[in-house]
Amino acid sequence: MASNTITITLNGDNGDANYESSVVLVEDAARNATYEAGYDAECLSTDPSGILGVMIYGFVGTKKCEFIYSNDLHGIEFGFTSNVTETKYHLYISSNFANSYQLYDNVTNQYIALDGSVTDYAFTATAGRVNVENRFSIYTPAPVTGYTVTPNAAGYATFSAAEATVIPDGATAYTGTISGEVLVLNQITGGYVPAGTGVIVAGVAGTPYNFAIYAGSVDAIGGNALKATATYNTSMKNVYVLKGNAFLEYVGTNALAANKAYIQLQAAGPNNAPARISLRFNGTTAVENVEAEAVKAEKFIENGQVFIRRGEAVYNMQGQIVK
Repeated sequence: MASNTITITLNGDNGDANYESSVVLVEDAARNATYEAGYDAECLSTDPSGILGVMIYGFVGTKKCEFIYSNDLHGIEFGFTSNVTETKYHLYISSNFANSYQLYDNVTNQYIALDGSVTDYAFTATAGRVNVENRFSIYTPAPVTGYTVTPNAAGYATFSAAEATVIPDGATAYTGTISGEVLVLNQITGGYVPAGTGVIVAGVAGTPYNFAIYAGSVDAIGGNALKATATYNTSMKNVYVLKGNAFLEYVGTNALAANKAYIQLQAAGPNNAPARISLRFNGTTAVENVEAEAVKAEKFIENGQVFIRRGEAVYNMQGQIVK
């Protein structure tokens, strides 16, 4: 395999090597995106009646090529010709790349890594003598520099990411532990959310906060009941998601949204599962309880933010003592 090369081989579901075809892509800084004879090579035939099995090709301009040299593979589109009765196909991928190139399936809206981590992609297409044009294309995702988290009307959001992130100014991040029907929130004081960690974010309702990706090492936080939604699957039971200022049981059948967090309680009988899981800040009293206590709570606005005064203590809308 030449340096910086991706080989994509198309085959029918029966795996017969006599009915397969490959397109070879070479990233070469000395080449360009236009057709160059001696480097790019057109397919011998893309007419279904003129081939025995299948033929996959990539486009260089309007030319259908089985060898493509370019200084940038992003945007190259692919099609294939078939003269078999197959409806099920496989793309076998061989790559020595360590970059972010992905193959996008325009029909299934799926992205297939081209760094060698995925070697077999199965898909379906019409059987018989067909030309399937522009089914696939090479896609280079924009680098992820951070995640936007926007608290709901109650001032809360859940968040998680595959990478460690920086807690932005104006927002506070908490892990949580379950105590009966309450999620006790523990503030993260180190300034970073560890990778793969579910958290509650408290801030100003409707205000977006950017959690920038942090390249350094951040220690995991143990005993956290908040799970990253990347770990959720549709067969899980006793799952709770944030709604307003509490967690309610999730009754849907779809995967949870990416980069959020959820709670899963241990299996319980139908009369033991709580209807809601309330929030309580460790070491302070939640706002809803502050207002219910005997000493009158007074709301006031300072510097555009709402605070609650109870006796000598002042709380923000997340229930934290600020004065």
